[in-house]
Amino acid sequence: MRLIVISAAALALACSSVEDRAACATSAGCPSGQYCARTSDGSVCWADAVRPAVSVVTASCATTPCVRDGVLRVEATVAEDKELATVEAALDLDSGARKVAMTAAGGRWVAELPLRDWPFEAYARPVVASVVARDGARNEGSAAAAPVEVTRLRWVYDAGVPMSPAAVMDDGTVVVGLSRTAEQLVAIHPDGTRAWAATVGTGFITAPPTVGTEALWIGSNDFWLRGAALDSGGSLTGVGVNLEGAIRGGTAIATTLGKEWAFAAAMSGRVGATSTVVGEDAKSVATNAYVSGAVIGRDGRVCGATSGATSSLRCFDFDGALAQAGAAAVGVNVVAPLAVDAQGGIWSGSQDGKLNRSVFAAGVLETTTVASLTASIGDSPIVAGDGDVFVGDEAGYLRRLSPAGVSRWADAPNLGAAVLAPMMLRGGPCAVLVSTRGGTVHAVRGDGLEDWRGVLAAGTELRSPNIYTPPGQPAGAVMSTAYVAGADGKLYAVIVDGELDTSAPWPKAFHDPRNTNNAGTQP
Repeated sequence: MRLIVISAAALALACSSVEDRAACATSAGCPSGQYCARTSDGSVCWADAVRPAVSVVTASCATTPCVRDGVLRVEATVAEDKELATVEAALDLDSGARKVAMTAAGGRWVAELPLRDWPFEAYARPVVASVVARDGARNEGSAAAAPVEVTRLRWVYDAGVPMSPAAVMDDGTVVVGLSRTAEQLVAIHPDGTRAWAATVGTGFITAPPTVGTEALWIGSNDFWLRGAALDSGGSLTGVGVNLEGAIRGGTAIATTLGKEWAFAAAMSGRVGATSTVVGEDAKSVATNAYVSGAVIGRDGRVCGATSGATSSLRCFDFDGALAQAGAAAVGVNVVAPLAVDAQGGIWSGSQDGKLNRSVFAAGVLETTTVASLTASIGDSPIVAGDGDVFVGDEAGYLRRLSPAGVSRWADAPNLGAAVLAPMMLRGGPCAVLVSTRGGTVHAVRGDGLEDWRGVLAAGTELRSPNIYTPPGQPAGAVMSTAYVAGADGKLYAVIVDGELDTSAPWPKAFHDPRNTNNAGTQP
């Protein structure tokens, strides 16, 4: 009893009498500035004017700099003389709106923050982590860590010579062609290390490789379209066709006549085909030179556009031989790869700024000019799921047009250099990822506003991007790696929010990550 009396007396001396304080069960039931004190006479609300002390806040990642889809580990020391209620970490990526509870571990408070859970409207930027501690009386103490650099650049692979656009295998391995005469085909693991390299013929490989189900298909400047083994890249002995001119554009593949066939168009003016069976090949008659590659339309026809003062779109039926099914004029000097829409229309862009759509009507190939741009079209248009066409020009403008050619954007964004083929995205804030011949990459929203831009290789020509999305990611936070090859001999792996929009009939250059150039292939 005597202990109780002493305790009550002590409290009374501090604050008139115990009865002046309300009884409480938890601190939440007390007024702000008070906490629920446990005394021998019971629990009462008691004043606490001292805030928690937060110190030695650190933030770090497993890599330096942190990557966009990495985990930021935040640690802090927290001291509180009465009752510590919560300790939370926040990032300035959303003005600190999102709070993550920290846990005590070894005398420190710790939280691991997956950066994918926050918006990141930048290619790279410093991120500040802060820690807020609250006591039972609702007093707050806070402190921030030193800024930590976060970037979308996962890695850079340097081959030392100019690269072709990349192809991506189903397991995420990236394959590029190189401008040299030995080991011109290189495969790179998703972690940026070399998987293998192979010599395929004797010429530079400037055309993008194509990943088939039975082989890799490569068009070369030594005139050959060849098949190579999927695992090591070594040429399949005797498989291929000589098209009598350099092959600069992409290869198209299709399964027909019971096997996989590859098709290419060459500077000789010939379109050629080869299968994985030795001696099975075909060539068309020669016309004008083809700079861009062959595509396979929704009707199964093989089509390509010639270059020159009067370019023509030529389509072929294939039954083991290539027979021309139709031809139509498509402007001046088509060098941009073709695209195919959901209705089977074939889109082409020319150096005189014409964006054309060609279709077979009553067996005749007919062309309509959908839009006339003020600058040359140097790379592939793409077709979105709603039928809109995204196309860039060599003056630096990216445009979004309706299927009838009406601009969807009042002010088309200018990206500062010739625009390459965009890539349609879904599941993130941006509609397209675009690279330029000025060495920059841009993420653009559906309304034409930029979400972010990054300089990969200032003043150096890049290639159109490709993409790989690892399986098993959290719903609503899917991220992919975009691969952008450059004339500087480097392959850049850039983290993007979202994934390839497979609802789009032609979502990227060469149609899909494997570069099949086939409108009938699932992207």
